[in-house]
Amino acid sequence: MLKPRRKIIKKELKKDPYIEFLARAKNNLDKNQPMYQKILLGAVVVFIAIVALVNNHQDNKSISKELLGKAVITMANGDIDNARIQFEFVSDEYENNESGSLAKYYLARLHFSEKDYLAATSYLNEIRNADFPLNHFNISKFKMMALIAMENEDYDDAISYYERALSNADLEEQKHLISLDLADITLIIGDYNRSMELVQLVLDNAEPRSTNYTRAEELFGQIKYTQSAS
Repeated sequence: MLKPRRKIIKKELKKDPYIEFLARAKNNLDKNQPMYQKILLGAVVVFIAIVALVNNHQDNKSISKELLGKAVITMANGDIDNARIQFEFVSDEYENNESGSLAKYYLARLHFSEKDYLAATSYLNEIRNADFPLNHFNISKFKMMALIAMENEDYDDAISYYERALSNADLEEQKHLISLDLADITLIIGDYNRSMELVQLVLDNAEPRSTNYTRAEELFGQIKYTQSAS
């Protein structure tokens, strides 16, 4: 026989922890509704701002790439003065993204080709630690810095820059070319052992009768002659 359901009186109902929690939550929500609305509104505003910033960044990245491309085409067409102005604009307006760094690289290269090493060094120092996706730019950057150091007879720096260029090389031909440049410098400062090691590395791995192989043979003879005459 089923027992009759016991009636829950109001006093007992109030003692139910779950019911009390819901009641307190509702009272708190009613009391602080304006504050919660402000918090929610603020979160929405922050979210919209973040989306806008991301979209703006993407737009800037796209525009800077387009402007850089136009400057490269202008340079390729031989209009160096206008190309320089375009590169300077991209460098100034988008200095914090990849296109801005590449614009500085091209400006450094233009000044380097004109033997304006002071201006070239200024731009190269700004992108010294920039890591370009294409290793060609990293290698070229450090080779320019090495050659400028050579002009100033700062052979230790030149060696350091060539070593950084070598660490960025991923093609055997590039590695051989840079190794031979390093061999040239180490020969100049009288480090015959290292110079010979670099040359021998190329002779052991380069294709016979290739440009690098022929140059390595010539350097081999120069090292032997200089070493015997010293």
